[in-house]
Amino acid sequence: MKLTFVLPGGARYPAGGARMVFRYANALADRGHKVTIIMPSDLAPGSAGKRILRAGRFYLWAVTRTYLPERWFRLRPSIRVHWRPTLSNRWAISADAVIATSVRTAEMIAHWPATAGKKFYFVQGYETWDFSRERVEQSWQLPLRKFAVSQWLCDLAAEAGSTALHHRNSVDLQGFGLDEPVESRDPNTLLWPHHPLVQKGSSDVLAAMERVQTGPLTWKCAAFSTTSIPADWPTYIAYHYNPTQTALRTAYNQASIMIAPSHSEGWGLPACEALQCGCGLVATDIGGHREFLRHEQNALLYPPGDHEALRLAILRLRSDTALRIRLARQGHADMQALTLDPMVAKLECFLRGGEAV
Repeated sequence: MKLTFVLPGGARYPAGGARMVFRYANALADRGHKVTIIMPSDLAPGSAGKRILRAGRFYLWAVTRTYLPERWFRLRPSIRVHWRPTLSNRWAISADAVIATSVRTAEMIAHWPATAGKKFYFVQGYETWDFSRERVEQSWQLPLRKFAVSQWLCDLAAEAGSTALHHRNSVDLQGFGLDEPVESRDPNTLLWPHHPLVQKGSSDVLAAMERVQTGPLTWKCAAFSTTSIPADWPTYIAYHYNPTQTALRTAYNQASIMIAPSHSEGWGLPACEALQCGCGLVATDIGGHREFLRHEQNALLYPPGDHEALRLAILRLRSDTALRIRLARQGHADMQALTLDPMVAKLECFLRGGEAV
């Protein structure tokens, strides 16, 4: 088949949604399909000045190829990547199937000609951080066949009067792994993903740590992010800016406790990666996390935004070594079942027009 994936922008920095698209693209290419990825310069509305700046960035990135994920992901040589200024009909290419990966891309490819192929929508999150609830759910009403990474998203689609195939994510079992024995880790080492968006919950971790970090600095805290370090960042917390996958794997393996604080996730890849690397996990009790996390079995779950519950969970894992080790071992074991191959086969069937099982 000729398959086209459409991303909402360039892939200069790591992102969970883009990572899954690239993993599927590689796997489908390995199965003999002709895969193309289209990346538009920018789809967001803006003033005339912003549009001029974006046009300049489009040409700069076109020359430097900065839109590619070369620093953090390697695509198969057979995959074609097109950098486009927009997603207007003129940029549609002939294929058997075209897959939107976000609200804006779904809105655009819904109007592409039939020559672009059967139209699909890979739902990876409830994108209310960028759009109104109404607009997100309206995108689910478009005439595109949908598949979603979690049952939570499928249920939301059903409530909105639409349907989506449940198509869970998988873990990169080669890129992430257990290198440092769980038992030998310093119980005071703590890691989490930082993001400036409030719904990502990083500020909750900072608030909880202010109440935990009293007296001598016994904690060894670190955060990783694709954004530069904030000006008011606490000096006792290390900051890994845009780490390579190798560096991120090392950071996971150096941590005894990982926090996944997001208030909303379609799935939650950092939590999976942390478990694969042997961290004791503290995570928000949200729909995306419930796809693979079970309270007291492979993680400690807490209500999103509850600083006190987060503080108590952190202290509990630090003080109860046996609990941390048990959760980390079970979490690592659970990740081994989240393999890519069955999901690629399921997706291949779905894209061919079957219902997939």
